[in-house]
Amino acid sequence: MKKKTGAFTLIELLIVIAIILILIGIALPNFLDAQARAKVVKSEGDMKAMELALESYFLDWKDYFDSWQISKMTTPIAYMTTLPEDPFGPIRREDNGYNAVLSRYGSPIKRFYIYHGPDVYDPNPQMQRIGVRWVFTGLGPDGGWFDSPNGSARYPRYNPTNGSRSRGNLERVGPGQIPQDKYRLFWD
Repeated sequence: MKKKTGAFTLIELLIVIAIILILIGIALPNFLDAQARAKVVKSEGDMKAMELALESYFLDWKDYFDSWQISKMTTPIAYMTTLPEDPFGPIRREDNGYNAVLSRYGSPIKRFYIYHGPDVYDPNPQMQRIGVRWVFTGLGPDGGWFDSPNGSARYPRYNPTNGSRSRGNLERVGPGQIPQDKYRLFWD
């Protein structure tokens, strides 16, 4: 008589592997969504910190600096010790805004947030009416800046209700955190 050993059969091993693969298939998308949500929260926190530094700059100099000059937050007076990096950056080479960012930030493209200041908004009567003086833009989960291939249409806004991989930018509009819908009603 043969003694039965305590080994698993091939069928039992295949069933266990199938169950593990099913669990991975369920858990992996949730894990990836959690990473995207964490990056969104980091980006929003970074832009809030940059807003505080920008308002401190305004209190000292009685004006905001012009577009793309975010390095003024670190020198000559350190309103921030270092400039935060956009977790969704840098802007992709194929994005229509790539050349604008390259001409301002230089090569290699940095992961900085995109800043537009009074030189863009002060001359615009509609922006004066609602009080827009500056905008910080983060690229958002899609990593793009412009919405249309020709770069002439809209800057989409990230909306978490469209899923964590939603297209669109993260923005902070100020001073005083002007709502995006109010700002975009005139700007787009």
